[in-house]
Amino acid sequence: MSTVRFGLKLSIHGQRDGVTFADLADLAKHAEDAGFDGVFVIDHLLLPGSRLSGYTNADPERPFFYDAWTALAGLAAVTSRVKLGPQVTPIGLRHPAFVAKWGMTVDHISNGRLLLQVGAGHQQIEYESFGFPYPGLRERVARLREGVQLIRALWTDPEPVTFHGEHYQVDAIPFWPKPVQERPEIWLGGASKWIRRLLPEIADGWSPATPQGGGLDPEFFRSALSEAREAAGRHIHGGAMFYTVVDEDPARVEQGLSVLRRRDDWSDWPLDRFQETGIALAGDPQDVVKSIQRYVDAGVEYVTVGFVPLDDVDAVHRGIEVYRSQIMPKFGVGV
Repeated sequence: MSTVRFGLKLSIHGQRDGVTFADLADLAKHAEDAGFDGVFVIDHLLLPGSRLSGYTNADPERPFFYDAWTALAGLAAVTSRVKLGPQVTPIGLRHPAFVAKWGMTVDHISNGRLLLQVGAGHQQIEYESFGFPYPGLRERVARLREGVQLIRALWTDPEPVTFHGEHYQVDAIPFWPKPVQERPEIWLGGASKWIRRLLPEIADGWSPATPQGGGLDPEFFRSALSEAREAAGRHIHGGAMFYTVVDEDPARVEQGLSVLRRRDDWSDWPLDRFQETGIALAGDPQDVVKSIQRYVDAGVEYVTVGFVPLDDVDAVHRGIEVYRSQIMPKFGVGV
């Protein structure tokens, strides 16, 4: 099997009262020690309670949400090797000038370990609850395109940046210091046709989240990534984000899946349905290896996993150890 990189989706949301940032930082350091290549965090202001309860046993009426970018700065200070970044930052909620500044700062704190992942945004309730306009998908994608163009200009242009787009305008902005990396990579999340059309134009990588849109078909991923690479005439990294429930004990697997089944759209799903759709890499370690291999065969080079339930810090530590000892070595990690 070829080497595949693994990332941890660190849940800075959906935690129980009493969980501290130090608890979450320990998970990031554990993932680094275990051979994970990256640690990534959600960038949301809120999720609907009905959706959040499908990932966590914490009280959805008191939703725990750390800010992504300040959390990343803290993680950058306590890790030394893993890549760090949001997965993903919605440009419609984050002005690209701020994203450029935050990203540059995290790149400096981490000495060049930022991996920026951005998206068009998809939670209407999140926008409107906080007073942000929620335009149609086509406009959100247009803002994403302009946002990435502006971020790249600010990061790389030695002269003051002037940018007059349809949605963003800046005039003669001096931007210093530049990131530590000469050209930090920018990956896109999402799987709509609009996002896929953007890949060859502006993206270094693509990492859709399998729980969105009912899963991720490996053949769809293979075809879309191949088309993007052909159109771009260059390599575009292929990644995907999955939830995972893994244990040698079937009862513990079922306990984790019972949390996911709180969502109406997954309420009656058996184990094999989660496996087939990629909503969750679930089962015993051998099952999970087989599920990952399906996506590796389709071109996924970067597997990001979020452990369910989000709020069981001890279980996440156990899951990291299972990945270290029984899953990642099957893909050349730590061998």
